[in-house]
Amino acid sequence: MRILMDSPDLIGDFAGPGDIGPAIRLESLPGEELALFQALSAGHAIWIGAAADPELVQFWKRAVIVQDAPASQFDVLNQLLGAGLVLPGPVATAALRGRNFHGLRGRPWAAVQGNLHMCTAFHAGGLEARNALALTMLPAVSVVRALRKLTAGCVQPGIKWVNDILVEGRKVGGVLTSTRTNAGGVSDVVFGIGLNLLHAPDLPWTPFVPAVGCLMHAGANIGVAAAFQAILAEIARLWSRFVGEGPRSLFEEYRDSSLVVGREVCIWEEGIDATLEIASYPPPFVRGVVRDINPDLSLALQGVEQPVTRGRLAFADHCPPLAGK
Repeated sequence: MRILMDSPDLIGDFAGPGDIGPAIRLESLPGEELALFQALSAGHAIWIGAAADPELVQFWKRAVIVQDAPASQFDVLNQLLGAGLVLPGPVATAALRGRNFHGLRGRPWAAVQGNLHMCTAFHAGGLEARNALALTMLPAVSVVRALRKLTAGCVQPGIKWVNDILVEGRKVGGVLTSTRTNAGGVSDVVFGIGLNLLHAPDLPWTPFVPAVGCLMHAGANIGVAAAFQAILAEIARLWSRFVGEGPRSLFEEYRDSSLVVGREVCIWEEGIDATLEIASYPPPFVRGVVRDINPDLSLALQGVEQPVTRGRLAFADHCPPLAGK
């Protein structure tokens, strides 16, 4: 994996200090690398490194590592693909810090140095469009698997529907998935992953995110480069299995890691204003105990006839009691 960096001193761990060459001129980069680097970095100098891990090299072809991302790398990658950029193979990006990062539905994500902010983009090889929704599970399961391996099982993360990563009841991460389709198939996939490694951002309480945490507070001292590489390895493994076997085993891992099955939950419409006092919230459109998650990621609630396919979920513990109780 060829690594393009704008600061060898700060992030040499991604390639290893001995593998980083001298600074080179941007103009000397091949066209697709130049487009990636200029869109993802505000830097004017570039250093080239190489990953030594054979497992990473086998799948990932490029990584762009920057000190300060001028915009959401998830958005930038989607814009580049929409403009017709042909990727030089599977690409991974990471930013030590950045601006205008966001989670699902554009909700702000605090980018703090010492935490992981990464994205990936790769060609899907015409994956059938009906499997596109299942790809939502892949980055979440990759993060769960990576954290369990990095901590030798001491940290047991789980997934709060649909894309939050929790440890000890606190949100430590979130994932995004975007797919591009053509002629009935998936052409490209973009994943965005944010993971609080060293710092828990100071965020206001909401029933949807009542507590924010980080891996350090959970007793796991994981560096940005180690987390980045471990998650990339899991994405490559799960993608290979997904292509060869379909989504079933991926779904089973997602369901096994779910934190909502068996819990009473409240679900509001996506547009709910979470900044309001909870006493001002309208009633949730559904409330009940989650009996199971279906393969399309809809929720089956006890006593609710139709599966729930959308909405913002909060655990009932953090919601007002039902009237009369």
